[in-house]
Amino acid sequence: MYWNNVFKSVVYAVVVISLLTACGGGGNAPASSSASGATSGSSGSTPAPSVGLASNVVTVTVDKGPAGNNVNRLYTDVTICQAGSTTLCQTIDHVLVDTGSTGLRLLSGVVSPSLGLSNVVAASGLPLLACARFVDNTFAWGPVVTADIVLGGKTAASVPIQMVADPAFNGLARTCSTGAVLDTVATLGAKGIIGLGLFKEDCGASCANVTANGIYFTCTTAACTAAAGTRATTGKQLKNPVPLFASDNNGFLIDLPAVRSAGEVSLSGSLIFGIGTQSNNQVTSSRVLTTGATGYFSTLLAGQSLNTSFIDTGSNGLYFDSSTIPVCNGGVNSGFYCPTSLLTLPATQVGSNAVNNLVVFSVDNATTLFADPSKTVLPNLAGTIGNARTFDWGLPFFYGRRVFTGIEGQPSAVGTGPLYAF
Repeated sequence: MYWNNVFKSVVYAVVVISLLTACGGGGNAPASSSASGATSGSSGSTPAPSVGLASNVVTVTVDKGPAGNNVNRLYTDVTICQAGSTTLCQTIDHVLVDTGSTGLRLLSGVVSPSLGLSNVVAASGLPLLACARFVDNTFAWGPVVTADIVLGGKTAASVPIQMVADPAFNGLARTCSTGAVLDTVATLGAKGIIGLGLFKEDCGASCANVTANGIYFTCTTAACTAAAGTRATTGKQLKNPVPLFASDNNGFLIDLPAVRSAGEVSLSGSLIFGIGTQSNNQVTSSRVLTTGATGYFSTLLAGQSLNTSFIDTGSNGLYFDSSTIPVCNGGVNSGFYCPTSLLTLPATQVGSNAVNNLVVFSVDNATTLFADPSKTVLPNLAGTIGNARTFDWGLPFFYGRRVFTGIEGQPSAVGTGPLYAF
């Protein structure tokens, strides 16, 4: 699917917006301290859900992140286990929740070798490697392994995940890209990415049928001194864990509290699995927006129709191009908007089903916002995206809303995904 991940580094913010090339399930077109060797979290038996939380709920937070310099980044804890084991497990904190991508990608340096995760192999019998390339000329590279993913009381068994920056394969990283590699917590702004998007696989039929797909590779020799593009069946591709749950598997919702215009030091909310399957995930609104096969809808803004719009917790601001809003004067805030006063603007989201959702949002001066390093929750942060047809509804869109995501092919009371509901 479309990965909404572009890094814009500023003094107190790192943004993740969009993959350079992307695919979606079913063939749809739509990621850290520098001490990468340290393990993170705890290992042992599979943890029970947190006391007081339903089995389909996990806590999500916005804070400075593991590198201590992020804003508007949504994190959660993810437990991985050796496939089939309930004792060889590890819980990893500060994994970025990204509704604009599909699959779990973890920095290999934070994963304990004692888990003994098995490599997924290509048709050749040699290791399968994954490449995630971002539009700001950065990339994530590493092998695909198999693990059980545990989120709260939910388990997705034997799921292909990516080990980013595995030292055994780093010598082949330039097979993926010539850009800047994302290989530490500092460069990624997280210990990993949990992609909970609209689609079931990260590439689907495109990678299953095309050898030179740009996303999956394999070693060409047993010594793995070179790599080449390869097909990857959907069973071997990175997967959205939610459809693999035994129940509450048709989608999810992110429930975050409202935020003061001046921002907050931190924030906590809930990631709730299922749509209309339990009392805590009922949809009470009739605003259901379906997307096209690629996961896009339209945004009407200032008389323009931005028809490749998307919703993405992995982006730390609202990103769209404007010829009237001043941008910041270069430096670390380059690319963000710096109006002279707070702007309030209306926009209308239009689904493929022609349902409209009016959104009134605000844009504030990024330089002023970043002046207070204690604030990690900034609801009025916005910037340019470099595409006149796109509106990236990043994490600020989620503040004060219950945002439902219906996964492709999964029926619910509000319809069959891909869809959003508010």
